[in-house]
Amino acid sequence: MQLSKSNIKNILPQPGLLLPTQAELELPEKVLQFGTGVLLRGLPDYFISVANAEGIFNGRIVLVKSTATGDTDAFEKQDGLYTLCVRGVEKGEKIEFNQVVSSISRVLAASADWDEVLKCAANPDMEIIISNTTEVGISMEKDNVHASPPQSFPGKLLAFLYHRYKIFNGAEDKGMVIVPTELIPGNAD
Repeated sequence: MQLSKSNIKNILPQPGLLLPTQAELELPEKVLQFGTGVLLRGLPDYFISVANAEGIFNGRIVLVKSTATGDTDAFEKQDGLYTLCVRGVEKGEKIEFNQVVSSISRVLAASADWDEVLKCAANPDMEIIISNTTEVGISMEKDNVHASPPQSFPGKLLAFLYHRYKIFNGAEDKGMVIVPTELIPGNAD
């Protein structure tokens, strides 16, 4: 059985398996994430799912696939749901469980869905931008923020922020928290 919103209700509860509630699957979009890799899915996306389950954050993530390679089909087939196998030690105790992570609401391809990415800028609930692009994606180059989409990640980020600034007339309470997770020297300096 393939994991999806429509069949998650058919998964029987069992020890060591944590499933999202229907309410968690309907939370508003609050995060825009540039990058679809396993680092982001295994860390911030997982922790957002945990915070949602505990009623702390109450928001979901729109993933933006920045590169032209690959597609978003695998995410779409599973409605953004995936299973994370957690194994380790917490507070001195061995832990082992599987959690269906439900923090991803949808995945957009920047090359095909740029207008949808910009629509996210108009979402008043949007609060956070997380990124993990490659060193190539971070490189500064001459770019056009009015392109659809801009070529570089800095161009895409600036285009999104500028669009949001215009939509909300520069309202200070509509700023974004930006969390860059690229493993490059001087990141976020």
